[in-house]
Order: sequence, then structure tokens, then C-alpha cells
Amino acid sequence: MQDNQQYDAIIIGSGIGGLTTAVLLSKTFNQKVLLLEKHFVAGGQTHDFIRTHNGKKYRWDVGIHYIGEMKKNLFSRKIFDFLTDGKLEWQKMPYYFEKFVYPDFSFRQASNPKDFQKDLIQKFPDEEEAILQYFKDVKKVPKWYQSKISESFMPSFFSNLKNLFSDNYEHIALQTTQEYMDAHFKSEQLKALLTSTWGDYGLPPNQSAFVMHCLVVRSYLYGGYYPVEGAGEIAKNMIPIIEKHGGKVLTNTSVTEIIINRGKASGVKIKKDNKETSIYSDVIISDTGAYNTYIKLIPEDIPIPFRDEIKQATGNLSSLTLHVGFKENPKKLGVEGENIWIFSSYDHNSVFQESMKQEKIRSAFVSFPSLKDQKAENHTAEIIAFTNYDFYQKWRNSTWLKRDESYKKHKEEIAQQLLDITEKHLPGFKNIVDFTDLATPLTMEFFTNWEKGGFYGIPPTPNRFKYKWINPKTPIKNLYLTGTDAATLGVLGALMGGLFTTASIKGLRGMMKIMKALKSN
Repeated sequence: MQDNQQYDAIIIGSGIGGLTTAVLLSKTFNQKVLLLEKHFVAGGQTHDFIRTHNGKKYRWDVGIHYIGEMKKNLFSRKIFDFLTDGKLEWQKMPYYFEKFVYPDFSFRQASNPKDFQKDLIQKFPDEEEAILQYFKDVKKVPKWYQSKISESFMPSFFSNLKNLFSDNYEHIALQTTQEYMDAHFKSEQLKALLTSTWGDYGLPPNQSAFVMHCLVVRSYLYGGYYPVEGAGEIAKNMIPIIEKHGGKVLTNTSVTEIIINRGKASGVKIKKDNKETSIYSDVIISDTGAYNTYIKLIPEDIPIPFRDEIKQATGNLSSLTLHVGFKENPKKLGVEGENIWIFSSYDHNSVFQESMKQEKIRSAFVSFPSLKDQKAENHTAEIIAFTNYDFYQKWRNSTWLKRDESYKKHKEEIAQQLLDITEKHLPGFKNIVDFTDLATPLTMEFFTNWEKGGFYGIPPTPNRFKYKWINPKTPIKNLYLTGTDAATLGVLGALMGGLFTTASIKGLRGMMKIMKALKSN
């Protein structure tokens, strides 16, 4: 590849963090940005894909199953509208957008915090006081995090002054979710119910930070949304803005090294079409996560004091996703488009530990992309469960689409387990299945380059929120992180990572310019 253009910034990875940073630099500061993506499709975890079976085209998302805070005039929605020139449409999910299924009861979550709160109190009247306090804490604790992350772009004087006059919820935020639940609630059933969506951030209650729980719960207090025509519309509407300002998005392009001279990042080494070359810029931004950036892309002879800490923080958690195409509309099963969380026990912690030791499906998340998108051609579902990457270690050195029969047989067994657990709750589900395709941790690792298929990045333990390197700024001059490991987990976390990274590059005045642009959009 030969590219003689001069770029103001080079971004490694085209996930939502990389795309956000690229569009903000392009649109707000009129900069020319080069975005490099290993996959043959841009978008990272926000892209979607199609499979054709029996003449029907089925579409699934790979990471966006639903998003919160997309109501008009909310800050997150304003950012998305700005990043897509208002062309990205959102469809609201049903009023009862979550259904939690346990062996002896089920509960539906309303798209309104007052109704959600009322329904909980009606079911658990003895816990009313604790429930009311919980809703207050869910709204307060994220403010501590927002104050903390803003330090990445604020001058130290303002940061210290802000801390003097702000309420400190750190002691609550950095508890485990389980510690908070045990301190406030008596009912094990209620504790389980309130932590049902732990899969949205990838750690059970006894390991996750309560601040992460609050960030996720708060984002869905007013329901869930889904991009019209699928998650792929996000990148589709953002890339033209980058190109309009002279930038470029290159797919099928692997970054093999970040070039560092005299303590300063100055370019990247890339491989495309089996040819290697180097491209240079004054600003290098990585959207590939802390692990890939510090462990794989920065040369070993460059001293990074926290390399060992990063290695220790990375776990084996990954996921399985069964993509399902239907012969008929799944509404005949009584589904309206809500997410269905299926659990075999109240004890999320024990079930999680068992799933890390033995690959037996005991809980699952079922999503219906086609029912969330009014323009979907054919009906689809996704059945997702967590698993341990180590179960797939023996196939790690094989190639995508060329793995052996033992791998294919294992996939068939896991697919059947996922269908069985869903069928138990939705009788008739199997009868309308036309097509299935299972993605394993190896699929995730191959396409995203995340270590061990860990698509959430650094796990959201309390320690994650103490690490100095979970930050847009790095010890290397001119090198920045963006995405989830620059901020926090999920699509909105990565989106905010892109915002904070841009602010870190451009400073407080730059952040003010971004906010002014968002306000006038």
C-alpha cells in the first residue's frame, strides 16, 4: 500500500470509540483522519452481517443488541445525531422492553423509572425503603464517575477545585455490586432481579463494581432503542463525514506496531494485501483496547510500568452467540420484541463460576433484532451465553472457516443447548427455526483482535476504576486510547471514550468547542 497523504491523526480500529474520535476531529476541528480496520467491514462491535439461506437474507448485529439514553434531547442522543448528521434513526423497543425469567417467577421492566420502581415495590412491599434508596443511588453514583473521567482533559487546578465542591460517592461506587445488594436488601429474589442485567457489563455481582452496575441500569431507565435498518447504519452514516473532510477509512488493514521515537509516537506499521509499510502522523489513537495497545502494539523495549498489571487484569471471559433465522414471525410465540433473560437460579455468582468450569448452558440472553427494526426483511434472533475462552484453546491455531470436525461437532452441541434453554421458556421456538450459525470466542478473537475474545475489554471490577491507565492519555507522547478502555464499557461507554479522547487531545478549549457544536446541532 502506498499512501503519501498527510494525516492529522491515525486511528487504529473502527469501533464506536474510533469512529467517534474520527468524526469529532473531522467535523469539529476540520482535521484529516486515517482510520485503519483489520476486519473487512468497518464498525467494530457496531457492524452487522447477513447470511443467505433458502433464498432469504437474514441480518444480525454483532454487538448492539439495544442501547439506552436515545430519547430525543438526551446528551447521548445529541452526540449520535451530531456524529451522523442526524441521519441515523432509532426505533424504541416495547414499553416492557426487558423480561427476566427465573424458575418460579418472571418480571417485566417498564421503560419508565417510576413504573419500574412501582412494580418492584408491589412485588416486594417489605423492601420499599431500600428500593427507593437504590433508585437514588443508581442516579447519584454515575456522577462520581463522570467527575472522575473529566479529569483527563481538565487542567489540574480546575480538577482539584471541582473535587473540593463535589459530593464524593467513591465508597459506594467502588463496592462490588453484591456488597451493595447485601447491605441494602434482604430478599435473595430481589437481589437477583435487580442484578439480572449483569450480562450487559460481563461480570456477576460479586465481581463487578457497583458504579458499572449503576451506569448500565441508569442508561436503560427510559427503555431501550435499536438503530433502524440495523447496527451497520452507525458506521455507514459516520464514514462519509470523515471522508468529506479528506480522511479515509481502510479495511483489511492490520496494524502491527506503533512507531515510537524518543518517547513520542510518530506513526504505525501496517500490513495490507500482504504488503508492509509505515504511515506517519503527529497523533496516534488506539481503539484496540489497553491490552492490544500496550502489550501487542508498543515494542517491548519501550518501558511501560503497568504492563504486568494489564496482563493480570485481563480475564478468560468470552461469549457464545447463536444467530437464528426464522421461517415465521416469532410474535406467534408471544414475543413483542423485548429482550428475554433466562436464568436457572437466583445465584448469579455460582452460575457464572460453574460456566467458567464447565461449558453447560444454564442462563441465556435472547434478543430479536428483526422485531426491534421496522425495516427488517426477515425475522431473526440471537441467543447469547458467556463462556470460558479456555474451552476453545485447542482450536486457537486453526483458521476461521477451516477448523476441524471436532470443532464443528462441538459447535453443534452448544447450539443445541442454546436452543433447548430457549425452547423451555418459549415452546415452539425450535419449530420456526430455519437457520442457525454459532459464533464462538474464536470468532470474536479473529474478527475483533480482542485477547481471548474478551469483547468487553478490561473487566469492570472495582480495581478497573482505580487503574491510572484506563484513561485516554498514555505515557507515550502523542499516543492516546479511545473506546471502552479510555472510559467504560458498552456502546455508550465507548462513545464517551471517543468524546473524552478528543477532549484530551484538544484540551479544555477543545471540549468547549465540541459542546458548543453539540448544542447548536
